[in-house]
Amino acid sequence: KFSCQADQVDNAGRMEYINVCLSSVDAPPFEMISQGDQEGKQYTLLFRLLNGAARSQELGPASNGNLIQQTLAAKSNANVSGIFPLIATIPAGQSQLPAYHYYNYNMNLRIAWHSAVRQDALQNCSDGSAEGEQVQGGTSAQAEISQGCYIERVTPLNFGTLTSTATLRPTRSTATVTTRCPAGIAFTLAMGKGNHASGSQRQLCNSEGQCLRYGLWQDEAATQRWGDQSSGDALQVTNPAGGTQNYTVYGEVPAQPLTGTGEFVDDVIITLTY
Repeated sequence: KFSCQADQVDNAGRMEYINVCLSSVDAPPFEMISQGDQEGKQYTLLFRLLNGAARSQELGPASNGNLIQQTLAAKSNANVSGIFPLIATIPAGQSQLPAYHYYNYNMNLRIAWHSAVRQDALQNCSDGSAEGEQVQGGTSAQAEISQGCYIERVTPLNFGTLTSTATLRPTRSTATVTTRCPAGIAFTLAMGKGNHASGSQRQLCNSEGQCLRYGLWQDEAATQRWGDQSSGDALQVTNPAGGTQNYTVYGEVPAQPLTGTGEFVDDVIITLTY
C-alpha cells in the first residue's frame, strides 16, 4: 500500500496525474531461507512475484524496465492512496527441499513515479526512469513445507489373459506406486491382504467365487514379500532425496490348475505411514 500527495498550485481544481512505479532491489527469483538443521545447514526456497492485476508481468529490478504501474489522479495538494496486488508463485523443481519454515524478512522494494497535469502527457513506467525520488520500502515472505506424504498414483497390476497351458508355469506382472514426500522423511508402504485372502494367501477371484493364488513382492527375484505392518513385510523407505519416488510392485501367479473362467480380480489397500 502507498500514498501520494499532489503538488499545490493556485488552481485548486486542477488535476494532477501520477504513474507510480514498483520494482524490486534484487532480481528474481527471490529467496526464502530455512532454519538450520542439526548440522547448521540451511536450505533455499525460490519464489517469484507477479502483478496481481496482470499475471504475465513479473516484479523485477528497475533496470529490467516494465515496472509494475498504478495510475492515480488527485486535485491540488490532495492525498491519494493505492495498492499493488502481488501474487507469489513457487517454481517447480524444488521437491527435494526438506520440511522446514522458510522466510525472507527483508525483501527490499522501490517505488518511483512520474507526474503530469495532462493524462496524455504522463510518462509510463516501462523505461525504469522516474521524475520523483525513489522511495525504498520492505516486505517479508514466509512459507512452511510440512512433513506431509501421500500416494500420488498406483498403476494396475494386470496378469493378462491366462489359459490352462499358461497356468502350468508362473505368470508375472508389475505395477508402480508413486509417492511424494519432503526430503528426509522416512515412511513405510504396506500392502493389505486383499478382499479374497485365504489366511495369508492372496487370491484373485471371479464372480463365481473361483480363485487363483497370487503373491506380491518387493523385488524381481521374489525373495521379499510385500505385506502389511503386522506381517513385518512392509517396505521401509528412508527417502533422503524427497520429491516424487516410484516403487515397483512385482506380482506373480504361481503355477496352479486353472479353475473357472471370467475376470479374476482383487483389491489391495496400500497404506503409507510416516
